[in-house]
Amino acid sequence: MVALLTVIPESRVRGQVPDPTRLGEGVRPLSVPSLEEDDGIATFALDDENDFAPESPGDDDIGQQLILKSSERERWFNAQFNTSLFTTDNAANLSKGEEGDSFWANQLSLGAQPKLADRLYLDAFVSQQIYRYDEYDFLDYEYLQASLGLILLEPRLWDSILYVQGQYGRTTSDFFGQDVFNSFSLVAGIQKTLVFDRKNSLYMNLMGDWDIATDNDALANSQYIIDLAYRYKIMRDLVLSASYRFTWFDYQDVGRSDVLNLAGLYLSWTPEKWISLYGGVTFNFNNSNVDVFDYHSASVGGGLGLLIRF
Repeated sequence: MVALLTVIPESRVRGQVPDPTRLGEGVRPLSVPSLEEDDGIATFALDDENDFAPESPGDDDIGQQLILKSSERERWFNAQFNTSLFTTDNAANLSKGEEGDSFWANQLSLGAQPKLADRLYLDAFVSQQIYRYDEYDFLDYEYLQASLGLILLEPRLWDSILYVQGQYGRTTSDFFGQDVFNSFSLVAGIQKTLVFDRKNSLYMNLMGDWDIATDNDALANSQYIIDLAYRYKIMRDLVLSASYRFTWFDYQDVGRSDVLNLAGLYLSWTPEKWISLYGGVTFNFNNSNVDVFDYHSASVGGGLGLLIRF
């Protein structure tokens, strides 16, 4: 961490210390598992993999009728690539003297979810993220993440998804040459998607992320997260989503506590199951009991995502 911060011009930060683990907030994906194969059971996938019957006068009495498609053969391995370009008005998350910049974000990931038993899945995941800033290249960093855990689809909790994971994260800079932060953490939570009708759904996620071992006590923390996303399907392949995330960062070994509020609005187009184009805007508001970590920022941009399942 010290090696990274020493290259930041003092005239830019005025004594402030940017947190290298919080760069790219709002654009950097939340580390949370999702069940890729559900055999047509889990409600979170119904509006994507199935379809609703045509409207009829009896819908008011019996509700909309869902037509389940035949489930495809089991494909439990996937590879994903995402690339995006964003512009932000506060690249370093500074409380004063904010500087805007554009940055390029890339992620390559591999995941496997073999079924262990009825409704129980193994979840293994590894990804490499790379962030490159246009003007302030001293903020460039890389993030490697690997996780292993279990996912349970629980019908007694309205087909909610329960999960627990062990995660390793490694943040580097200088083209992978400089270690910034290494951590081992335990993640656990519950997810549920409510499908209201053929166009509207609400995703909900409650989770905790507890650092167990790190190489920098000042950055070790526990996170408590509420994540919500409302989706409106304009067309079958065009979706508008509004999201909100609340995160409480409880730093374990220093007298610091942060509350992050993040809101976003995105439009995504998925002409095929393996490709999506998206664009949107996010707003971050971080309140801390340490004044130097109070900041707000906005980011706007878009990108391309590719997904292959085996």
